[in-house]
Amino acid sequence: MVGFALLALIAAAVVVADVMAGDAVQALIWAVATLMFAHLAGLAASMMHRPAASTRPPVTGTIDDGERGLAFAYSRSPYYWLGAVLISVVLAAAGFAIAFAAQGTVTGLALTAIFTAFALFLGWFLTVIFRLAPGVVILTPSGIYHRGLALEHFVPWDAVADILAREGRTPWITVKALPTPTTRQRSHIGRLGPGAQCLPFMIIHAHWLGSNAVPAYRALRQYFDNPSQRAYLGGIERPNR
Repeated sequence: MVGFALLALIAAAVVVADVMAGDAVQALIWAVATLMFAHLAGLAASMMHRPAASTRPPVTGTIDDGERGLAFAYSRSPYYWLGAVLISVVLAAAGFAIAFAAQGTVTGLALTAIFTAFALFLGWFLTVIFRLAPGVVILTPSGIYHRGLALEHFVPWDAVADILAREGRTPWITVKALPTPTTRQRSHIGRLGPGAQCLPFMIIHAHWLGSNAVPAYRALRQYFDNPSQRAYLGGIERPNR
């Protein structure tokens, strides 16, 4: 985080120097670099931030097959930081592609093709992320549904072996699950999608859930340990006792 912040300051200083020298093109390139480094610092800070657990009442949500359950939505701020970083990289790649194309050499055209393909791939990845946003974890009577950045994953309760909270600088929740015929998974960008490499386990990163991370883990643990309570996840009122 500190390293990215320092790079952002250095890039900003170069922008000022280029403006004073009258070099608008270089100033624009370094301005994009400044934005990218600044947002990388912000992204790193957001990943290490530990917000207080949410005290809001639980809400319901709907999973891919229409079943309703207890929902824990992703925080929106990580989307801003990641989106800003990727957009900055796309702009930088597009700028390099244009610069190399202007050279008119074989090497320049080859590099133009590489940077153009890279920019198009990141643009496609961004489209997928924001189309699925915001991500969510939903507990239903039949199982656990997780819609992440580019992966949708449903695990039935009878396939869940354990639920673990992993500590560290970037903590996450692991739903240890076995593959079953009723397990569903759809990666919108293939095996490159975040979390796809860990299947059949379900990986839920805490910084994406934000203040919902602790309530989501507590609910997962509660309904894993108490199967008789899962029927209430569909919105059925508890009987008076």
